[in-house]
Amino acid sequence: MTAGAATLPRAARLSGKAQFDRVFAAGHRRGSRYFRLVVADNGLDHPRLGMAVSRRIDRRAVVRNRLRRQVREAFRLHWRDLPAIDVVVTARPEAAHAPRAEVWADLLALWKAQVR
Repeated sequence: MTAGAATLPRAARLSGKAQFDRVFAAGHRRGSRYFRLVVADNGLDHPRLGMAVSRRIDRRAVVRNRLRRQVREAFRLHWRDLPAIDVVVTARPEAAHAPRAEVWADLLALWKAQVR
């Protein structure tokens, strides 16, 4: 395996305010215990991920970054199974102090719900 082969490609990430605004305007909302998703078709041949983890979740950057890493890793492992959608994941405050296994299970359930 070459360096970077296990990372999420840049093409699979939402970047820029315009892309986020389009998803928020046209997307369907879904919720779970620890996260909210806004999902919109993207017209591409692959899904893309955007994240919004604000300071309201926890004032410590360490906690917010841990949540971002967990979301990114769960998406990376399942993005090839997802349809051509743009997904913006917003963390709920409960996710900041939840056990890692529960957060992971919640994310996996969200990705499986998108495959249907």
